[in-house]
Amino acid sequence: MIERWASDLKKAGHKEVGGVLFGEQIAEGDFRIVEATRQRFFGGTATTFNRRGGAARKEILALHKKFGGNPERFNYFGEWHSHPNAPAWPSRQDETTMYNLLADQGEAVNFLVLIIVKLDRDARFHIGATTYLASGHKLNCEIDVEGAERDVAGAALSDEEDEK
Repeated sequence: MIERWASDLKKAGHKEVGGVLFGEQIAEGDFRIVEATRQRFFGGTATTFNRRGGAARKEILALHKKFGGNPERFNYFGEWHSHPNAPAWPSRQDETTMYNLLADQGEAVNFLVLIIVKLDRDARFHIGATTYLASGHKLNCEIDVEGAERDVAGAALSDEEDEK
């Protein structure tokens, strides 16, 4: 997944790109991302990513079907997008969007995750993740990337939290 994100970021250049996340619950509070969709038509500018809600809903329904319609184990997990011109942490608009998405879900979900990715000028890959709770709170996420000790598509991995 990291390789694909790095490739997408290179192709998008200075425009934001993104999609939806689909996750698997492995244990209480422990999740694995099983799919990160890409919005087919890049809907971003240098400072915004415009998610297409109808397309995202279709992708989520297709992923439910693909993973056997078992929402207790596999479910919509959140969103991802890039920040090519800003750090890999949420902007105020990102936070507003995530809380609005939570409200749109009603009682179907009690949290969503936002992952923000970035390739810097030295082709280092940065990733940050935040969990948004229906209670209005947010938490920084710990991210374990399988195979992270090696470079990805020529890009070194960097945890954005180290730079805060």
